This record gives sequence, structure tokens and C-alpha cells, in this order.
Amino acid sequence: MKSWTRYPIWLGELFTGAKSFKGNPVLGSERLNRWGLHAARVWLAYWISRLRMAMFAPGVPKADRIAFQRQGYVLKENYLPPAQFESLVAAVRAYEGEIRECCQGDTDTHRILLAPEVVAQLPEVKAVLEDPALKRLFRYCAGHARLPICHIENVHNGDRPEKHKRDPQKNLHVDTFQPTMKFWLYLEDVTDHNGPFVFVPGSNRPHRERLKWEYEMSVRARQHADSYTARGSFRVSAEEAQRLGHGGPQAFRVKGNTLLIANTFGVHARGEAEPGSSRLALWGMSRTNPFVPLPGLGFGYFNRLQYRVLQRMRLKEDARAAAKGGRSSWHVIPRKRI
Repeated sequence: MKSWTRYPIWLGELFTGAKSFKGNPVLGSERLNRWGLHAARVWLAYWISRLRMAMFAPGVPKADRIAFQRQGYVLKENYLPPAQFESLVAAVRAYEGEIRECCQGDTDTHRILLAPEVVAQLPEVKAVLEDPALKRLFRYCAGHARLPICHIENVHNGDRPEKHKRDPQKNLHVDTFQPTMKFWLYLEDVTDHNGPFVFVPGSNRPHRERLKWEYEMSVRARQHADSYTARGSFRVSAEEAQRLGHGGPQAFRVKGNTLLIANTFGVHARGEAEPGSSRLALWGMSRTNPFVPLPGLGFGYFNRLQYRVLQRMRLKEDARAAAKGGRSSWHVIPRKRI
């Protein structure tokens, strides 16, 4: 397709969650970004998200709402009763199912998609994810009625021969230009040994310093040497992290049975870890079109549909990669237990 015929598509992506400066010459235009295109998208996405979140505020504890807005995260220790937590961990560790792996640097991330048919086999997981209070909190933090796509996740540190390659997720970064919710219910203790989540409190808000930084990054992002930055996931230096939040990066060294929900528009990273260590959790994320002011549809049908869409997308990626003699970025591995 000739490049000029793609301009309607590129222009249309201005009103979606598209973020790649390299993949979209309109988003990546130095001139347009000097005129404030990217900064305007950041500011507008944030306030539309706040509008949607307000619609889900009833029933969510005030302390949780304040923490998420001011700090960018909600942290709940001893989240489940001890007996329920022990049963959950045992069920997750014993479950056998399809595992997909993503390899980044020297880190392998393993995930089991918690599609409806999988959750039906794991009543311990279902009891957690179907809790009305948790669903209200998810919807508030995501600013959307649709529930997050959930997985069982195990991050394996230093498991690959290419140990000289650094995991790019361990560099401070922001996921995208819009508020995005991710959660972890840790099923084991998280320490410096297995890599705590790192977050810069207060970096989730587009205050003056953050907007200035977004503006400066957007002007040069398309030609940036870092491929993640060029694709819209800006990498952040230690000095910048100090300016973009309060008190710099904070590592979440927590006990198992801790629930963490974070806005990954904020500055964050996967913490440094010892080779051979791992970190097991229930994990999920929610991201939607940031420019739609309506809260979306949260009926069970749509929550189930998103899993089917993801499964079909993965199969297509597998087929495309196999046709080229390779494997997809999230590929199936022979292993059956997480």
C-alpha cells in the first residue's frame, strides 16, 4: 500500500490508544509535536480517564481512591484470609495448562491465560476474581466497565544463555501516554532476590514537569536510538525519575498475599533480581481507547469476548511466525506447570 493512502488510517489513530512515533508519521511528526500534539493527547487522555473513573467511584473506599490518584497505586497487604491464600497458591502451582513465554533480555516471563474455561477449573482463582469489591476497584482504577485480562504469571530472572543482554523492562519507563491499569496479587514474597516492582509515586499525574518532559521526548522520539521510546514507551533516566514524581523510585518489597494495583502511565520498572530467581503472581491489565468518555460495557459477554479475541490473535501470531521459520513473541512452551 502506498504511504499516502495510509494517511486516513494514521490520522484516525490520533483518536485511539496508538502510541508509536516510529510506526505512525503523524504521531511522530516533529513539527506537530512542537505544536503540542503529543502533550495535548497526554493531557486529554488523563482527564477523560478521570471522568470515567468518577463514574465508578461509588462503592470504592475513599482511601483507595485517594491513594490511586495521588500516588498512582493501591497496596493491600494480607489481602486474602490465610486459609484462602494457601489454597489459592496450591491450586495455581498444581494447575497444568498451556503456558506462553516471552523472552526479553535474560528474563523469561511465563503466563497462563485465565480464560473462562481455565477459571472454571480453578475455583480458588474464580473466588478471588469474582469478588464484587475487587471488581469495583478494578473498574475504578481502569476507568472502564470491562474487567482486566488476567493471567497466572511467573517471571524467571536470568534464565537465558544471553545473560549479557539486559531485560528492557528493568529500565525505568512508562508504558504509554494514557492511564493504564495493571495489578499483581503476589503468591510469594517479593524481595531484592526475585525482583520487586519499582514505581515512582506521583509520576502518574500530568503535572507541569511531566507535561514538559512528555513534550521534549515527543519532539525527538521518532528518531530515538531506543526502540521502545520510538514506539511510544518512553524510557526514563534516574535524574528524570526524581523530577517526575515524589522521592524517586520506590521498590515494593512485600510479603506474599499482597495486592498491588498501579497506573503504569507512571514511571516504573521490573526490579533487579538474582539469576535463577522467580516471582509468581496473579497478574492482569486493562487498557482502552483513552478518548471515549463513556465507561464502556462490562457485561459478562464482553469480558469473555476479550479472551477469545486475544486467543485468536495469539494463534495468528503463531502462524505468521511459523511461516517465517520462527516463533511468536508470546509462544507456547512444552512446560505444563507454571
